[in-house]
Amino acid sequence: MRNPLFYRALNSLPLAGFRRGAHQFHSAVANPEEVQRGLLIDLLKKNRESAFGRQYGFESIGGVREYRDRVPLATYDELTPWIERVQSGERDVLTSEPVLAFEKSSGSASAAKYIPYTQTLRRQFQSALAPWITDMHYAFPRVSRGCAYWVVTPLSREREVTGGGIPVGFESDAEYFGPVQQWILGKIMAVPSGLARVPDLEDCIYLTLRFLLQARSLAFISVWSPSFLLILLDRLQQHGERLVRDLHKGNADVVSRISPKLARLLRRDARQAENLRAMLRREQIEAKGLWPQLALISCWTSAASAPMKSEVEQRFPGVVIQGKGLLATEGVVSIPIEKYHAPVAAVTSHFLEFFDEHSGECRLVAELDEGREYSVVLTTGGGLWRYRLGDRVRVLGFAERTPLLEFVGKEDCVSDLRGEKLNAVFVANTLAEFECCRIASFAMLAPSAAGTPHYTLFLESGDCQLDLALRLDQKLQANPHYAYCRRIGQLGELRIFRINRDARDSYVNHCAALGQRAGSVKMTALDRRLGWEHVFRGAYMQAGMTEVCA
Repeated sequence: MRNPLFYRALNSLPLAGFRRGAHQFHSAVANPEEVQRGLLIDLLKKNRESAFGRQYGFESIGGVREYRDRVPLATYDELTPWIERVQSGERDVLTSEPVLAFEKSSGSASAAKYIPYTQTLRRQFQSALAPWITDMHYAFPRVSRGCAYWVVTPLSREREVTGGGIPVGFESDAEYFGPVQQWILGKIMAVPSGLARVPDLEDCIYLTLRFLLQARSLAFISVWSPSFLLILLDRLQQHGERLVRDLHKGNADVVSRISPKLARLLRRDARQAENLRAMLRREQIEAKGLWPQLALISCWTSAASAPMKSEVEQRFPGVVIQGKGLLATEGVVSIPIEKYHAPVAAVTSHFLEFFDEHSGECRLVAELDEGREYSVVLTTGGGLWRYRLGDRVRVLGFAERTPLLEFVGKEDCVSDLRGEKLNAVFVANTLAEFECCRIASFAMLAPSAAGTPHYTLFLESGDCQLDLALRLDQKLQANPHYAYCRRIGQLGELRIFRINRDARDSYVNHCAALGQRAGSVKMTALDRRLGWEHVFRGAYMQAGMTEVCA
C-alpha cells in the first residue's frame, strides 16, 4: 500500500488546475443570469456559420429572448436528421467545430441516441467537474490520501465508428479531463482505463476485482448505479478463492491471454489474500476490511436508485454516500456541493432552461419557484440547441440565486430501475415486431423488483412461442443501457406472464383503484409500476413450463 503522502501530492496537482473553475462557479451562483447569458451568446457566436446556425439566424440573435423566440424546443428524434448528417461525416452541421466522438444513450422511438461531443462540450463538462471535485476534496479530505476507482464508460465496450468514420465512445473515462489531469489520473486510478476494452464481460469484472483488491489504499469510488457496487461485492464472494490464489501469485490467469500491458500492472499482495480468505471462511465480505481508507462513494441516490442507498450504506459501513446530482450523457444539469446539502444547477457549463408544464413556458435558472417541478432543456457546446433532456427536477431551494435541484425521474414513461432507461415508444415499436403481441388483446411490459430486478411481458394472447422471452429480450438490448444492465447482471432475464382472461378490465380497475379516472385510463406498452403479477389472473411461462402466480 502506497504512502498517503504520495497520493496527497498527486491529488494536489489537478486540484490546482481546478481551482479557477471552482472559483468561477461559486462566483456565478450569485449572478446566474449574467453568466448564463454570456455562455449562450458565446455559443451562438462560435456556431453562427454552422448549417443549424444559418437556418435559425444565429448571427442576428442578440440575447436570450430572441434565441427562445427563434429556436424551437427539440427532442432527440426531431434533431435526428441533423445528427445523421454529422454521423455521415458532414462538417459544420450543428456546430462549427469538429465532432471528436459520439457517446451513446438510450433513445425513445429509436433504440439509441448518438450524442455528438466537441472540444467545447468537453470543456463544459470540465466546468462542472472542477467545482465538484474541488468541493469533494475540501469536504472529505481523506479522499486525497488514497487512490480512486471511477466508472464512467461501460465495461467491456466494443469499438464502434459511424459511417463517416467518427468514433463512438471515448477510449477512457479520463478523456473528460485535460491532458495533464489525464496523466495524473492514470497514476491514482486503482483500475487501469484499458480494462474497459477487455472483450469478455466476466473477464472484465474479474480483473476489476483483482485490481481493486491490490489497491488497499482505495479512498474514493465513483459509479453510476449503486447496484453495480452490490454486484461487484457479490462477484467477490463468487470468485473469492480464485482471487486469493491470484493475489498470492501476483498475477491473474486471465490477463496473460488478454493484455501483457495489463499483466505488468498486477502486484502480489499476500496480506490482502489472507484477509480475503478469512472473510470467505466467515462467509461475510467486509468492504471496510479490504479497503480501510475508503472514505466516499459517489453514485445515484435519487429517483429509482433511492431504495438502494441504504443497502450500500450497510455493505460499506462508515463510508459517506454522496449523490451525483444530474449528469447525463448529453450534459450536466446539477452537481453536488456539500455546504448546500443538495445538487446546485451547473450554471457555468450549459445554457439551462426549465419547461413549466402548467404555464407551457420555459423559465431561466433565476426564475424557478421552490417546491415546483420542471422539465430540463439544455443548450450545449456539442450542438444540442434547446434540447428536451426528458428529465424532471424539483427545486429544493437556492444557493444564493441559483436553484438546488433534485432529480425526480424520467419523463414520457421511461422505466429506469437500474439505469436501463426503457422508453414506452421504443418498447411499443419493439413489441410490434412480434405477431403474437400485435394480435394480442393485451400486451404490456413492466418491471419487477422481486429477486434480481427484471422485466415481465404481461400477455393475453392465444398464440405465444416458447422462445418469445429470449427474442424480446434480445430486441430490447438494442437499447444500449438495457443491454449493459443485462450483461453485468443489474437486470435479470425477461419473463412472460400469460394472462388467462379480462386483462384490460383488470388493468383499468387497478388504475382506478390507484386514483385514476377509469374513463381516462389508456392502454400502454410500458408501465413503470411494480406488482402487476398480483393484478392479472394467469401464470408465468418459462421454457416449456408454467409457474402459477399466487
